[in-house]
Amino acid sequence: MIITIANNKGGVAKTTLAVHFATWLAMQGKKVLLVDLDTQGSVARFLGLPPGDDLAELFHVIINLSPARRPELRSFITGVSGYPSLALIRGWQKSARLEGAFAQPDTPSATTVLQEAVGPLLQLPKVVIIIDTGPYAGTLQAAAITLADHIFVPGKPEGASESGLLDIAKRMHTAGRTVTGVIPTMVNPRTCEHRRAMEDWRRALGAAVYYEPTQRLYGLTNRIIWGELPGRGRPIWDVAPRDPAAEEMQAILRRATYDAEIA
Repeated sequence: MIITIANNKGGVAKTTLAVHFATWLAMQGKKVLLVDLDTQGSVARFLGLPPGDDLAELFHVIINLSPARRPELRSFITGVSGYPSLALIRGWQKSARLEGAFAQPDTPSATTVLQEAVGPLLQLPKVVIIIDTGPYAGTLQAAAITLADHIFVPGKPEGASESGLLDIAKRMHTAGRTVTGVIPTMVNPRTCEHRRAMEDWRRALGAAVYYEPTQRLYGLTNRIIWGELPGRGRPIWDVAPRDPAAEEMQAILRRATYDAEIA
């Protein structure tokens, strides 16, 4: 199964969601591969690892070498301390060159290369691949969306973030697909602006929006700890498991796990 986290806007907690979804599933005993398509190396840093260009190097190998000459996939995978069933394909600065590479004639499409990259793992039982995309609507994001079994879109309930969320939803509708979950982030439920935004999202996107006050599901509220975690290099489960923010994240991921039909 492939789960893609996407929004064309940065700073909406895509990486926060991807890291917590991956570690949450790993804690439930699932085998998880977390793939970073961004150029900032944020996923690795969030997990206390140095950034690396594993993704770009893996794609370069697939584009330029025949299958018989390629190194094994494990050469491009990094383990995560404390999570033995979680592995990471790190993305960093060289990933910025991939958009140009895929524009060259006779180069396989980004979708084809990404499928070849993760395909061997999809043959294994009960493996979940989570893809964190960058804050732009490029060929890598399009490939991750095309291959995804489920798409989750985090978004702040305000201007620029909303346009990115609705753009993803529109693209899914045009392709005859739907977004599995829309996850409000940095929400202040006390403000009229944010409550109205939630209501607008629900009217436009229906039950896919993870905002159900009657069930105590408010998305992720605006808490300082979400900004602190990347600097600590660990998810909230390891830093403050009893923090109210951890309970909010658990509520979201229980719903997401159910909606994605992860057994």
